[in-house]
Amino acid sequence: MIMRCLILLAITLLVFSEVSSTNTNNNGDITWASLPEGQEYSEEKFDGDRFPLDTTWNSIDGFLKFISPGDPPYEIISDAIGGEFVTTDYEPVDYYNEFKDNILGFTVLFAIGIIFIVVFPIVALCFCCCRCCNKCGGRMEQKSSSTCMCCYLIIGLIVSCAFILGGVGTAYSLNNYTADSVETFADDVNSNIDNIVRFVENTNDELSFLVGEQLNYALDQVKIDLNDIGNLVGVPVRDELDNEVVPAITSVKDLATSIDDTYDKLLVVNDTQNELADLYRLFKIKIDQVRTTISTDCSSCSCCSMTDFPDYANDYKSNVDYQDLGVDNGYFPQFAVDQSINELQGLKDDDLASVAAEGEQTFIDIPETLTNSTKSDIDSISENIEGFQDDIQDAVDDLTSELDSVLDETDKWSSDIDDFGETAQDYDVYRVYMMAGIFGLILLVPIIWLLGLSCGLLGRSSDALPTERGCISNCGGCLLILGAALVFIFGTFLMILTTLPFIIGGPVDRLFCDPFQSGEVYKETVDKKGAIPGVDGYYLSDLLLNDSSIPLEISAILDACENNEAIYTASKLEYLVNISEYLNYKEFMPDIDSQFENITGDFSNIDILPDSGKQTLEEFGNSSVISINFTLFNEELGKDITMDSDDPNDLSVSAAAITDYIDDHGFTGSNESALITMAGYLTDLQSNFIDPMVAKRDALVTALDELQASTTQIEMSVNSTLIEIEAAQNYIDSNIGSLIDREVSSYSDRVLGYAEQYVNYVNDQVQTEVGRCKPLYNVYEDSLNLICVSLLQSWNSLWFCIGWCLFFMLAGIVYSIKLAKYFRKMQFSEDTYDEIEMSNVNKNGPYGARLNAGAEFD
Repeated sequence: MIMRCLILLAITLLVFSEVSSTNTNNNGDITWASLPEGQEYSEEKFDGDRFPLDTTWNSIDGFLKFISPGDPPYEIISDAIGGEFVTTDYEPVDYYNEFKDNILGFTVLFAIGIIFIVVFPIVALCFCCCRCCNKCGGRMEQKSSSTCMCCYLIIGLIVSCAFILGGVGTAYSLNNYTADSVETFADDVNSNIDNIVRFVENTNDELSFLVGEQLNYALDQVKIDLNDIGNLVGVPVRDELDNEVVPAITSVKDLATSIDDTYDKLLVVNDTQNELADLYRLFKIKIDQVRTTISTDCSSCSCCSMTDFPDYANDYKSNVDYQDLGVDNGYFPQFAVDQSINELQGLKDDDLASVAAEGEQTFIDIPETLTNSTKSDIDSISENIEGFQDDIQDAVDDLTSELDSVLDETDKWSSDIDDFGETAQDYDVYRVYMMAGIFGLILLVPIIWLLGLSCGLLGRSSDALPTERGCISNCGGCLLILGAALVFIFGTFLMILTTLPFIIGGPVDRLFCDPFQSGEVYKETVDKKGAIPGVDGYYLSDLLLNDSSIPLEISAILDACENNEAIYTASKLEYLVNISEYLNYKEFMPDIDSQFENITGDFSNIDILPDSGKQTLEEFGNSSVISINFTLFNEELGKDITMDSDDPNDLSVSAAAITDYIDDHGFTGSNESALITMAGYLTDLQSNFIDPMVAKRDALVTALDELQASTTQIEMSVNSTLIEIEAAQNYIDSNIGSLIDREVSSYSDRVLGYAEQYVNYVNDQVQTEVGRCKPLYNVYEDSLNLICVSLLQSWNSLWFCIGWCLFFMLAGIVYSIKLAKYFRKMQFSEDTYDEIEMSNVNKNGPYGARLNAGAEFD
């Protein structure tokens, strides 16, 4: 059960996704399909978190902002953009005032670096010479033995070494980061180029979809409706006329049916009357024979002389005459039926139903008539639309070819970047080696100092005199001096590696990267209203749109693209390219409205009832059938069949009376037989002649009633139908033109409404969906990150780490040189231990003997 539900859900989703990606036309209202998905963008986004040790960069950034707290000279930048920056307009003091907050700190530090580069070698040389002359601490004697001072110096040196080691460790980490950045630089750049290419291709595909497939769909709907003018215009017109025309046509059809029905009923009446007349003639002969026979039998016997015997001479006579003797004679009016049959036979031959159907068909064929009579007008409109479609397609093809030619160049760019990346990786190996060597040299200094400090502390004895220190302690002091010497030798070189990258990377970071990453450079220059000389409003809109009043700002574009808005809206391109004007079909088809107005159609062939049909109706209304005197029929048919006094319509009653007569008088023999025979005559006459004739008479009465019912309103129906037909025809002739005009107007709105819907759809898609520019913002952001993070942070970290290490190495020089006195073996003893009490020294011991002799420490 669960599996079935899952399958049903999957099918539903597939159907829904298929439907949602297809255009649908719901009676003139188009539901547009979604834009094509397009190519996916590269997910390889620059990872700013790759930079190791964020605290390092925060320190660098804080240091740069401390020495350069001011904003870039946006006024001068604005003047330069506006072309009004002239160096002769600025005095040196102006430059100083303008740039002091930006470059004064860099200038001072750069000057200090240059002074260091120049002075430090001289200081080192003088120091070394002084040391060689036993000055500046070069004399091998220790004047102080303070343990506290020694501890301070040791702590200071260890701290200096720790900071140097931290700087070297950071440098090695940054060196690997830089190597990774160089390795991925080409891929990162190509990824951005690929995203730009995909953005252009996707946007191109979206535009092609809108201006190609969707336009074709809209125009196809127009063509379909143009070819369906019969249903869209003719059917509504016909439906509007239905209320007046259809009842009239229905009345004619009803009268055509009435003619057939009346004719059929006349035939029934005629056939029934003829059959009744035949039965009557047989009945008349038979009843006369019976009366004669009874009269003969009664004359030959004495059985009929009683007073209660039936009056056969008067009772057994016909009281009716069902033969057609003519109205003038006051009897049966059969001739009127015969005349009506002849007349209606002619009307049936006229086939009013077919005539009415032909007239009705001309009305039903209004849509087809409209289609045929407006074919030339529709063909002309279709030709204009096809011309418009060709013009738009040519424009799209031109745009596509231009974009393709631009995209073809990107392959060369990617190839060049790949070559550059490979070259950079090849040479980056030397940079890695050089950085490893430089920081290896820097690392050597704290290692030597820490090794010397370890040897000095391990080999030093608190009981030994300075001139008697051991070799391990002395080696430690020498290593401390060696470390200081290395700093003196390579300090200038390290300062050069600090100063030159600093004076390049620092200003670039503060004057380029920070303003661009924060967006201030745009907000204070090109985005600032009136900031650019010569432009009263916004510079970018003046440059691109020739209208400085439009607030077109780079920062706003970037913000919009960051929110993934359409490039058309983000860049306010509506002021440069108005899509509605570009797709204004009336400019391409200026006569389109008048062409629709010329659609009128020719409906002169519409005649819902031709004259022949009207003549048939008139003849039917004047036919003899309406003059049939049904009263005469009914009076004659209402008479008793016989004149029998017992029961004029049932002679079996008289037969029973004769039987009673026999019993009453006791007739026997021949008289009884004669009377019984007479009763048999009457019974036979009743059952074989009167009963069938009565049944046929009743059938004729029913047929006459039905005929009378259908003919009563003939004249009135014919007259009202003729009036309805005339009114309906006049209504058609008077109103069909205005109805056509009205429906053509609605038809025009519907057909041209496709174009309006398409323009609105394209406007909406271009303003909200086409070319969503988040990828462009990502490219912009990644490009800044590649320059300002991947490259510039590595560059700035180089000089910062070297400068950091050099600063603490200079401090280490002081600590190491002073600390060496506490570890090295001294040569002189003057004033070294003047405060030692001789009483505390064993004069017979080695130290005492040497002190008494006044020997020097060697």
